[in-house]
Amino acid sequence: MENNALNLGALDFTPDWARKDAGVKVSSGNGSRTSGFGTRDENRDRRQDRPAGGGERGAGNRPREKGGKPHFDRPRRPERMAPPPKPLDVEVRILPEQKALGVIIRRLQSDFHAYKLKDLAYFLLDNPESILLKITPKDPEAVKFCQCGACGFASTDEQDVIAHLVGEHLGDYYAEETIDCEPPKGNFTAVARCNLGGELLGPTNIHEFNSVVKAVWREKYPQMGEEEFRSHIEMVRDAETIEAWRQSATKKRVYFAKSDTEKAKPLTREQAEGEFKRVMLAQMVSRPKVLSITADKALNSPVKPLVYAVKDALRTEERAPYNMCFALRGAFHSRKLKFFRANDPRGPEFVTSADLKEFDSAHAIPELAQIADFVKEHPCLPKADIVKSPEDEKHLNWLVSTGHIVAFVNGVFSAVEKHPKYGPQYQKRPVAPAVAEKPAEAEKPAEAEVPAQAAEESGNGEQGTANEDSTQLA
Repeated sequence: MENNALNLGALDFTPDWARKDAGVKVSSGNGSRTSGFGTRDENRDRRQDRPAGGGERGAGNRPREKGGKPHFDRPRRPERMAPPPKPLDVEVRILPEQKALGVIIRRLQSDFHAYKLKDLAYFLLDNPESILLKITPKDPEAVKFCQCGACGFASTDEQDVIAHLVGEHLGDYYAEETIDCEPPKGNFTAVARCNLGGELLGPTNIHEFNSVVKAVWREKYPQMGEEEFRSHIEMVRDAETIEAWRQSATKKRVYFAKSDTEKAKPLTREQAEGEFKRVMLAQMVSRPKVLSITADKALNSPVKPLVYAVKDALRTEERAPYNMCFALRGAFHSRKLKFFRANDPRGPEFVTSADLKEFDSAHAIPELAQIADFVKEHPCLPKADIVKSPEDEKHLNWLVSTGHIVAFVNGVFSAVEKHPKYGPQYQKRPVAPAVAEKPAEAEKPAEAEVPAQAAEESGNGEQGTANEDSTQLA
């Protein structure tokens, strides 16, 4: 702990002269007084050594550079980074994604455990693909969304969505194949080469040059912009490199529409993209007034103000998941799931598929009554502390399935009450097993060994017999 402690003294910005008793001390021996800056004689000597005004120093004795500007030994502060853009002026509503919600509901309906509602909310918040966002612009004229109908990608710029559709979904409608072709003919004096990976791109005057550049950029360097990638292209003029490119150009990639079963019309990349835009964009691009998008898609949007707005909303929700809990509560109610609060009216909220009801031990068979009473007297115990035999486990499972005992998902059990007990404060070890084992029959003591006084106090002696036959619940 001492090594990690903050050195508060290092944060003291008081000058040295102010720390040393106002800078004045009486020395012993020569009678001279010293200040925080040195002795009087030393200070006088330093003043005599200073040059007069002018020369390399200006008025005020500040040193100057040759250009006449004051020179300071203090290093300049680095330039401040540009502030991030402001979050988009939108309202973000956080909901569970429908498929993830369906998985949780099926899990709740498949067993009788009680799940804490807030834990279910945090489970969804920890998985961005399980969060559905409803994003509403506060000014519909200032913020307009454009969205991909295939995967939900969204932006405020339509060109971002078009580029996404071509880059990510062209392969859904067009099949790519590599075919053999004749090597290029002609007299080429230079070929372009990428200096990042050594890919040969071909001469700049051939028709396919831009297509080859874009194909290499998309496949190998998608993390950088196209202009940045083009800055790494160099021209090579030696004959060996030109011939190597010529031999590598004997194969060509073409595209066929997947709807064209006979593959009658091979297309170049540009032709396939053009046809895709003409036919598919109108039905694959939407312009919603309220954007519905999962959190993982929103966080990957190229619109940084939208990303910041989503991050702010998620950060607020993670501190207190009110919106997610409210949405889950409504969805669970519609599926007839049950809710209760543990410990007190303000305790943690739980949801379960079991129809909880208190157990009437007075009108139950003894085996069930023993288990139910033991759980009521010792709440929040795990199964290992409750059951001691397969028969006990069978009785416990029956009580849970019929809603007479609450089985929390963390593995502990409590009796059904208005507010069932939950938490470590109730986990006390039992003083005896739930179902006491039958004691071995003890030999009856001889009547002569029983004190006469005890026999008289017991009256007819029935109390001793009752104690031998009774069993106790822990």
